Amino acid sequence: MNDIAIENGLVWLGADERYASGLLYIRGGRVDYVGEHRPDVVPPGTPRLDATGHAVLPGLVDCHVHLTTNSVTDRVLASDVFRGQKTGPEKLLHGYRNSLRALRAGFTSLRCMGHRGVGEVELRDMVDRGLMVGPNLVVAPWWITMTNGHGDLFYPPYTQRREWDTADGVDACRQMVRLQARSGADFIKVMASGGMSKGEQPHWPNYSVAELTAIVDEAHDMDLRVAAHAVSLEGIRRSLEAGVDSIEHGSYLDEECAAHMARHGTFLVPTMAFNDWCQREGTTRGLSAAGVERLRDAHDRTIEAFAIARAAGVKIAMGTDSSGTLCPFGAHHRELELYVQHGMSVSEALTTATATASDLLDRRDLGTLRIGAMGDALVVDEKVLGDITRLRTGIKNVVRAGQDVTDYLSESAQMLQLDSR
Repeated sequence: MNDIAIENGLVWLGADERYASGLLYIRGGRVDYVGEHRPDVVPPGTPRLDATGHAVLPGLVDCHVHLTTNSVTDRVLASDVFRGQKTGPEKLLHGYRNSLRALRAGFTSLRCMGHRGVGEVELRDMVDRGLMVGPNLVVAPWWITMTNGHGDLFYPPYTQRREWDTADGVDACRQMVRLQARSGADFIKVMASGGMSKGEQPHWPNYSVAELTAIVDEAHDMDLRVAAHAVSLEGIRRSLEAGVDSIEHGSYLDEECAAHMARHGTFLVPTMAFNDWCQREGTTRGLSAAGVERLRDAHDRTIEAFAIARAAGVKIAMGTDSSGTLCPFGAHHRELELYVQHGMSVSEALTTATATASDLLDRRDLGTLRIGAMGDALVVDEKVLGDITRLRTGIKNVVRAGQDVTDYLSESAQMLQLDSR
């Protein structure tokens, strides 16, 4: 029935709102009551979960993942080889395994940055219908990229290009948005600058303002938000002029662009964890020493951009860029640790993965324990609220849509090797 009562814990609703001896009652998979404990709220026979000595948090949201990537963490496989040589069904099975890792780590919602033709939309719908256990998936079916842009070069040269892999010109960009909407898009992902793929430079802008504006206008007409991969300053500037809803990465953000983002309510998804993993362990995760060095400046500038964004009052939503062996699923906590390491309080960091993430997704039912929200909750070591590193090992229970899936995830961990760093 997807009913459960979580009792006697410290219920955390945000930085300034909590209930010391709280009660969270989920009925039919949705939050029905949250507040101080009351004996008259929960009907007899409802499953109960004692959270004494623990904190109760909303399920967390990772706003930037590449779900259908290599899930075999002890077998390094270069990302371009995986993308170019694995079949769609195999990629989807890797993605499902990755999704269970994320769920076990307390991330009950994932914003997926598209992988064409692998079935992420169908997986989302199967989970929504209760046919599979997994996190909520918010999906862009694939990205929009220009020829010789970041999304095009993401695939190795030997990969056969297909129609709609790229879009060039205003009309083609408009059509691509419409095709993605028809494919079941929850949002649109566009490559607005170069990245770190072979044959490109991160400072290259991708797309003109006119092309980006066409994408944004078309998406907004259909109530779809636009996420722009934008590393370079010029890519960020063009994206902001076009009116995108979020800047992904934003490594070379400056004060002028940050002020624009704050004025217009544009979100930043910093994805600091990806660069952190690459700098600390890149050579054991498929990167050459030269590749690690090539990423160093973007790593350092991302930290600077984070500080610039915070000083300007930009809305920051948590996202890891989890992707294959380079930034493993299940280790999403690292992004929050980096936010605290670089100036946020624990409550501020948790807010990036709850309330702010909910705003970015335009999903008021995710990342919150408000009445009517999705019944996703975590029971964690209460010390997490003072020490974010305790999130690594401090999760006692994961409740997904009113069901305690902790035992299921533990059993799956043994069978599917879900444990991750």
